[in-house]
Amino acid sequence: MGRFFTTRERGRPGALGLWLTLSLSLSLSLVGCAKLPLLTIIKDPLDPTEHLQLGQAYEKKGELELAEREYRLALPAAQAYLALGNLYFNRGPTERANQRAAEGFYRQALILGPAPEAANNLAWLYLEEGRLFQTAERLAQRALREGRAAKLGEKVIQNFEDTLRRAQRALREEAQSPRPWYWRFYGGNRPRRKAPAKEESPGGGSLDPGSGPS
Repeated sequence: MGRFFTTRERGRPGALGLWLTLSLSLSLSLVGCAKLPLLTIIKDPLDPTEHLQLGQAYEKKGELELAEREYRLALPAAQAYLALGNLYFNRGPTERANQRAAEGFYRQALILGPAPEAANNLAWLYLEEGRLFQTAERLAQRALREGRAAKLGEKVIQNFEDTLRRAQRALREEAQSPRPWYWRFYGGNRPRRKAPAKEESPGGGSLDPGSGPS
């Protein structure tokens, strides 16, 4: 037999409703008492200058990977880019990958502001590669200008002057004896021509039995 619930009856909670209410209250109380995990923010105890000094200590000991890590932790300081450029250049001045990495770090240091050492070292890199002599001259001039403005030591200024003289001498020699087209991009190493791919005949034999040009 059905039952009709009046409005007054609906306003009174039954036994089941009372039990659910007490259970919910108890659960909320337990959640409130539980300890929530705390987020810990670890702050680097060293500033960029200290990272640079530590990197230099590692580099003197020959621990280049640790030195690079410390230099990268000092970024985006211009001196950190300079240190990374020097690190890669000294790793292997004849290896193209190291030269390109050093060039990128030097250029980044120059973007950040006055960086006479980076300008001088990038000019020296181009002179060692035997290319971009006009750019090397401009970089050496910038190094001198910024070095004098920063009142760097006399020995440092003399090094900048030596770089400028070397760049100017390279420009004079280049004008007297023009170099082949590839020198500007590859230095003294002529790029090798890639042998053309051999086409296969329908029967599987090569249509070009000879080797390509070296």
